[in-house]
Amino acid sequence: MPITPYTGPFGEAELRHLLRRALFGCSPADMAHFSGMSLNQVVDALLTYTTQPAPPIKAYTEDVGNGPDPSAVDPDVPFGSTWVNTVRDTNAAVDPTSPRILSFMFWRTGLMVHQERNLREKLTLFWFNHMPVQVFTVFDSELLYQYDMLMRTHSMGNFRQLIEDVTRHGAMLDFLNGRYNTVASPDENYARELFELFTLGVGSGYTQDDVQSAARVLTGWKIRRQLNGQPVIAYTAFVPADHDTGNKTFSAFFNNTVIQGVAGATGGQDELTALLDMIFAKEEVSRFIVRQLYRWFVHGEIDAATEADVIEPLAQLFRDNASAPDQMRTVVHALLTSAHFFGSDVRNCMVRSPADLLVGHLRSLGMPFPTAAQFEAQYSMWADVYWAVGYAGQDLCAPPNVAGWVAYYQFPQFDNLWIDTALLPNRTGVLSWWTYGGPATDGTPYQTQSQNLEMSVDFVALVGQFADPADPNALVDEACKLLYGPGVSQTVKDQLKTDYLLQGQQSDYYWTSAYNLYIIDPNNADPAAQMVPDILRWMFGEMINAAEIHLH
Repeated sequence: MPITPYTGPFGEAELRHLLRRALFGCSPADMAHFSGMSLNQVVDALLTYTTQPAPPIKAYTEDVGNGPDPSAVDPDVPFGSTWVNTVRDTNAAVDPTSPRILSFMFWRTGLMVHQERNLREKLTLFWFNHMPVQVFTVFDSELLYQYDMLMRTHSMGNFRQLIEDVTRHGAMLDFLNGRYNTVASPDENYARELFELFTLGVGSGYTQDDVQSAARVLTGWKIRRQLNGQPVIAYTAFVPADHDTGNKTFSAFFNNTVIQGVAGATGGQDELTALLDMIFAKEEVSRFIVRQLYRWFVHGEIDAATEADVIEPLAQLFRDNASAPDQMRTVVHALLTSAHFFGSDVRNCMVRSPADLLVGHLRSLGMPFPTAAQFEAQYSMWADVYWAVGYAGQDLCAPPNVAGWVAYYQFPQFDNLWIDTALLPNRTGVLSWWTYGGPATDGTPYQTQSQNLEMSVDFVALVGQFADPADPNALVDEACKLLYGPGVSQTVKDQLKTDYLLQGQQSDYYWTSAYNLYIIDPNNADPAAQMVPDILRWMFGEMINAAEIHLH
């Protein structure tokens, strides 16, 4: 039985719910862009992206005593050009590995901050959470960039193909010790996670003997950084001499399958294909992956009714499209257009991850960032976002372990784990810093156009996108819809209006007059008009303290 599609009204509330889950935040511009479209039109648009982002660039320098100097680090890469596909000189006076890795981390954050209106960033992060690596464990900028691009390329693609590519990828071979897995010294690390975390799930039925047999199948894959004695960009190679060519027998869970050992140059790939054939013959794979999608986009808890009405139909759709190149696009489309997704019990029920909270906040408020021409400042301010999200509890490039972030798998708390007594002040603190102020640069950047920049939200421009910002009641109502998932009471709205927009006055005209005067002439001498930008900043600064801001 297929999953039940949503046939109810698709108005402002439904659109905002969809965009909050599909994007990082939901700005007035996002709402305006999709306004008037049907549900299927919006989801089709969210699942349409054909181009890849420009690669990370060299925006880093080295201080040589007289100030920053780009030529003092990674001299083969021109300042402002990409370092991707340029071999690192690790024997240089300044090893460029760390600067490149930081460049990758901040670039990846910038793509989230400046995301297009589609699902690419959310799905890329989903797959990275599902099959993560940690940047400072892999510690190879080229492999990290390639791995991120793999997640992007396959984000709507075929799951089996993604698993196959991940299995052979240098970043994963490094992270889970696959490059050390040889016939003489088998390493079970990746084989165990392939079953437990990536395809079948804990308790699905595989055995420890299955893990050992799978590890033997996966022997012989290596990372190469030299070719004919010369350094090259890291790549994966199969070494037949390190491969276990014996037969591998699996348990009754896998129907006592025997994978025949294959010698020679094709042995690794041939046996990997047989291993994946065996794994993907199990229906548990389809159920496991759609549960992961559900917990990412809908809610952590999956009860019996949800299992029957949502998980099973989506799992069947997954299996029906097993060979389709757009398998995951089909499944995600069905989930986001389902009646269940728009049920009242799953709206505004998720605690926002730190990325959703802060990046979404910045996008919703229209926080300005330096231009591409000011690339040194741009990367610096993306770095500010990266570290702030980490301070709030989510290291975007280094999940705590190979299982990903605990909020997506730890029963029964799930997303509630994003907030505790230590993290709540951090979450509120980063919101406050970016609301009341913003990032800045001093006079030290090498690039002149990146010096002495200050960025902050223009709240007058923000509310200027509202339907009627001169009406204090309408302004507060739209501000609450912008910042909060759950609705707030009229009492709260009235208090915000009186305390901030009316400055304790009783007449709505106080705000209307001040706002209109300011819009006509921001430099006019009227005291109330001159306070308009500060009043708005104070009001939004107060609103971030509400519990509702943490839900979507």
